[in-house]
Amino acid sequence: MINFLFPKWLKELLAEYSDNEKLKTSNLAILKGRLRKFEVENPLVSIVIPAWNEEENIIKTIASLADNEFDFPCELFVVNNNSTDNTQAVLDRMGVRSMIETNQGIAPARRRGLMEARGKYHLCCDSDTIYPPTWIKKMTETLQKNEGHGVACIYGSYSFIPSEGKSRFVMALYETGSSVIRFFKSKETETRRVMGFNFGFSKAVALEVNGFIMDKPRKFRNELGSADYVADSEDGLLAFNIKKAGYKILYVNNRKSRVWTSDRRLLIDGGLVRAIGLRLIKIINRKAFDKIARS
Repeated sequence: MINFLFPKWLKELLAEYSDNEKLKTSNLAILKGRLRKFEVENPLVSIVIPAWNEEENIIKTIASLADNEFDFPCELFVVNNNSTDNTQAVLDRMGVRSMIETNQGIAPARRRGLMEARGKYHLCCDSDTIYPPTWIKKMTETLQKNEGHGVACIYGSYSFIPSEGKSRFVMALYETGSSVIRFFKSKETETRRVMGFNFGFSKAVALEVNGFIMDKPRKFRNELGSADYVADSEDGLLAFNIKKAGYKILYVNNRKSRVWTSDRRLLIDGGLVRAIGLRLIKIINRKAFDKIARS
């Protein structure tokens, strides 16, 4: 079910971390305390966040994950992909484990995270996305319960956080329409619906299919019409290769796994109406791609 309004937990988090520079010392200390649960020796789960110039958003992402409750060992770290702003300073201020990936692009950043991760299960996040309090537990439990049935990759749904002057109600209508389209679309194109900010997989299987290796990695913004634009994504490609190798992919249709992400993906496409048109064009073009890939 789509939320036409922000849930209580999200409103509270957005209010608490509305200004990184004015974050109270006491709040920062509490956040750092909550993050200590990710300092483990033998994690079952790895939470991996690639970042490029995310000083304005990443503290909210980290805070939402720190608020998650779970009962198994879990690590969390950030792959800083050559940020030129204060992203690293924000991470250092929170005491978050991080590393620099000098090979520019979202795919190399995710690949570095995959290689550094120590957990059996790998959960992918984005640094402009906020996660509900039970997201880690719900996603991990889904992987564990379905692993014996051949499932090696799972993905969840998402809602947009509107930027200033934009309507949450209108975006909810857009999300409802997308859900209807998803329901009627063929399972053969399911891998194209896997989003890097809300999916998880078995690390061993991802390595088996050369996870996140691409001939031409896309940039973080990946603006349509730019010389660097790449149509295919590293997340969908990994899901496609996992399915091609004979494993199953599972959609987690549950509020506890619905994340909230920045609307800049729509703004980059020129707004909501234009974004809808572009997505329809992509669906048509990808049918041809999928037909070739299956042959």
